[in-house]
Amino acid sequence: PSQPLHNHSSNILPPVCNCTLKPFSPWSSEHPPANMSKALLITGATGKQGGAVIDALVDRNASGSSPFTILAVTRHPDSASAKRLVSRGPNIKLVKGDLDDVPALFEEALRANDNKPIWGVYSVQVSMGPGVTVESEVKQGTALIDSALEAGVEHFVYSSVERGGDEKSWDNPTPIPHFQSKQKIETHLRDAQEGKPGAAMGWTILRPVAFMDNLAPGFPTKVFMAALRNWLGDNGKPLQWIATADIGVFAAMAFEDPEKWNRKAVGLAGDELTVEQLGRAFTKATGQPAPITYWFLGSALTYAVKEMGTMIAWFASDGYAADIEARRRDYPGLMTMEQWLQKKSGWAQSK
Repeated sequence: PSQPLHNHSSNILPPVCNCTLKPFSPWSSEHPPANMSKALLITGATGKQGGAVIDALVDRNASGSSPFTILAVTRHPDSASAKRLVSRGPNIKLVKGDLDDVPALFEEALRANDNKPIWGVYSVQVSMGPGVTVESEVKQGTALIDSALEAGVEHFVYSSVERGGDEKSWDNPTPIPHFQSKQKIETHLRDAQEGKPGAAMGWTILRPVAFMDNLAPGFPTKVFMAALRNWLGDNGKPLQWIATADIGVFAAMAFEDPEKWNRKAVGLAGDELTVEQLGRAFTKATGQPAPITYWFLGSALTYAVKEMGTMIAWFASDGYAADIEARRRDYPGLMTMEQWLQKKSGWAQSK
C-alpha cells in the first residue's frame, strides 16, 4: 500500500542547575484561568492520525464549549483538506509550517495563538516515502521534543509504533527501519528532560499496530493481503489492527486527563486476527470476500519493497503484542475489524 501500516500517514537546553525546575506559566494546567483555552499543536493535521485527533477532540466536546484551542499544522493552509479542518469548529486555527524547521513552526503557532503559551503537542512524523530516512524522521521527532521543552509545553503526546509489548517495546528496535526511528524518538522523549528546565513536561507515548484504514478499496490492498497470506496464512499467526479514529480518541483522552496518562507508553490495538479470521470479518461486515490477488504478486511486493518485506517477516516471526483488553477497559468503544469495516471503511460504503 502507498501508506505505511502504523504510525504515519501513506515518526537542547543546557541544565541551569542540579535541580528540576518547572517553567512558570500563568496558564499552567494546575491553575488555568476559567476562560483560558489550552492550546494544542497538532502535527499531521490533514493526515490520517492528526486528523483523527482533531476529530476526537471536536466530537468529544460537541455538546459544549471545548477546553482546547486546536493549532492544526499544515504545509498548505489553502488546500481543501485544510479548509475542511477549520470548518469543524471555531476553536481550530491553521498553522502553516512543517517539521523541517521546528523553531519556525513554534513561532508561527504562537502567533496563531495570539502569543499565548502552547499547552500540548501531538507529534507524528511521516516515516516512509520519497526522501524519508530513519535519520530525517529522528531529526524531526527529537527537534519537536526539544522545542516543546524550551517552550514550556505541559503535555506531549507522541504517536510511535508497537514493538512487542508495553515494556519490551522500550528496548526492542526490531529489524524494521521505520520502527527503529520511533524507538530512538521515544528514548529521547523519556530521557531528554532530565535536569533541564522542561523536566516537568508530561508525556504519553501511543504505540499503534497495523492500521485498519490502510485496507482501502483498491489493488494495492489486494497485493498487500496476498503478501500477508504468503507469510501468515500457513502458520496461523494473528496480526493486530487498530482504527486511526481510535488512535485519535486515545490522544484526546491523554490531553483531557494528563495526570492519568502521564509517563505512560501503551500499545494500541482493537483486534487480533489470523488471515482466515480477517477474511471472515470482511465477508460478515461487507458481504464480499476479502480483497486478495495472486500469491506471486504478494511475493513481488515483499521482494521489491525491502522494508515492507522485512516488516511482514517480523509479523510472522514476532509480531505486535498490545494489550487489547486493557485498552478496551480504557475505552469501551474501541473498534474491532468488523466494526470498523461496517462503520468507517470504504468497503461498507460501497456496498
